[in-house]
Amino acid sequence: MVSRRNFFSITLIMLVVVFMFQVPEVIKNQVNNYGENEYVEITDTGLTEKSVYTASEADVEDTGRFVVFIGDTGEGSVGSVVREWSFYTKRYMESYKSVKEYEPDPGNLPEAVLVDSKSLDMKKDISVLGSYTEKGIHIIFCNLPEVTEVSKNPKLRMMLGIKGVIREKIKVEGIRLMEGFLLGGLKEYILDETMEKTQQDMDLVMPWYRISGGAKMFMHGMMEDEDVEACYMMTEGDVITKNQNLPAVIWRNKYQNAMVFGVNGEYLSTNAGLGILSAMMVELKKYDIYPVINAQNLVVVNFPDLANENEAEIMKRYSRSLKAVCRDIVWPGVVSVAQQNSRKLTCMIAPQMEYQDNLNPEEDTLVYYMKLFQEQNIEMGLSGTYRKGTDVSTKLDKDIEFLDGVVPEYSMLSFYQGNMSDEELEDALKRKRFAQVRTIFTDDNKSEQLVSYGQDNMVKQRSINDGYSHTFSENLRMISIQTALGYSNIQVDINPIAYPVTEEDSWEKLSRKFAGNTSTYWKTFSKFEKTTLSESDAHIRKFLALNYKQEKKGNTISLELSNFQEEAWFILRTQGEDIKYAEGAEFEKIEDGAYLITATEPKVQLELEGEQERYYYQLD
Repeated sequence: MVSRRNFFSITLIMLVVVFMFQVPEVIKNQVNNYGENEYVEITDTGLTEKSVYTASEADVEDTGRFVVFIGDTGEGSVGSVVREWSFYTKRYMESYKSVKEYEPDPGNLPEAVLVDSKSLDMKKDISVLGSYTEKGIHIIFCNLPEVTEVSKNPKLRMMLGIKGVIREKIKVEGIRLMEGFLLGGLKEYILDETMEKTQQDMDLVMPWYRISGGAKMFMHGMMEDEDVEACYMMTEGDVITKNQNLPAVIWRNKYQNAMVFGVNGEYLSTNAGLGILSAMMVELKKYDIYPVINAQNLVVVNFPDLANENEAEIMKRYSRSLKAVCRDIVWPGVVSVAQQNSRKLTCMIAPQMEYQDNLNPEEDTLVYYMKLFQEQNIEMGLSGTYRKGTDVSTKLDKDIEFLDGVVPEYSMLSFYQGNMSDEELEDALKRKRFAQVRTIFTDDNKSEQLVSYGQDNMVKQRSINDGYSHTFSENLRMISIQTALGYSNIQVDINPIAYPVTEEDSWEKLSRKFAGNTSTYWKTFSKFEKTTLSESDAHIRKFLALNYKQEKKGNTISLELSNFQEEAWFILRTQGEDIKYAEGAEFEKIEDGAYLITATEPKVQLELEGEQERYYYQLD
């Protein structure tokens, strides 16, 4: 029999336990203001398309940033990539259709002349380009002429430092990217026994150019040693390294009073070339400093699905409804990857992708997720994805009606275009519900600008990587864009789980790829800021508005920023020098010779260590 004292003590303990577990939950629910978007005010810069800085000829005298491009600048061309790179690096670019149209101004020489070899008259233009190097103008061949043209043009080979054309066509085993060119260190894009064959998607067939001993290799084909030795033709007096004997892909040669870069392939034909161009400019100087976006996004699109769509197929595969799959399987997996990699999430919800099935999105499910999002600082946007046969306008009207009924005050700052056409997107964004949208998130497109302004001062951000895929070419593109902009945008689409097509569309298989890719390939770039889409939007607006001047006196680099708002970000790359201290900025080391600079004032000074002082001692 329990005494009154013990009964009272037990009861008191039970009440305390109930209090400990229930009261915090009650308080959390009271303070969880899930009906409002916390990012509305903290990411509002007030910057619009009118704030964008575009370099002009008048700016060149102050900045010195000026390049010339020769070739086509239409969409999808090498010239469009050069134009995009010039825009991001705040350079003034002049473009000409042919070499004969450009006459260098001795009082205003460009940093470099970039050439699309398709525009060259091989009989006349090579000599003209050679005359540019006499003036000290660097040349970048964004691609090379046909190998037969290279073989019969000794002047071109001399400029490029090509010692010989070993074979007109050869298939290499892989590609090696040398350390110190792009950020991220040495990369060897070659299959081993642990990899799937589909991971190797680079162009391995190329002309075999052997470069001279004075040239510097940045990327080359990989081959078996015996294959190299069998084809190697040593010239008497030549001093050459093993790498220079391999098929050259990207390299630099000293010719007359300038540097000449060669690119053996189409590496600059998409925005994967942005970082390659930035890396080339570093090679022309003792140091280089250029603005970056500094944003790393992880965007989960079409999650959560708020209706039990495709019920029969989902039950067959998972023995539960789509609602339960999202809650019990997908959600824990996504959050786990984000936490393990210190990533911020943006979830683009899909109230319903089709309304023909007479199902409706569930209010309780939306509230459940919005509370979770609020607790973990996850941003919510809206997906425009729809199923084939669905009327887009009707779907959006029903989505809006549902949202207005549950969270009428929640401001949508981001919208995912999904499979909507540009015309459908333009029509969708005219709705009052989307008046506060700042960012349009779109699928990857390698030939279009990564970030830009769209309609009504909205910023367009493109996906760069699919979370379920990371091939060799995708990796090269990712590190190139990180080098150029300090920017990445990983997209994870839940639509294949809701509407699977093959056995590969199971969350078990897709999540394994997603977790492995995210945890492996982005570690090198951990110094860049983890952002939601709205935070990234603010960074992009500041980046596009910014202009700057810089100079170096002794060991001090000075920056003077205009159109500056609170913060601006730069990458500083040096030839081995370290930063001693900074004034008006903070800095973090990315890797040897590379720093992320966060400017906190419009005037910045960076003091470098400089060369080590030498001490001499007199011997007695």
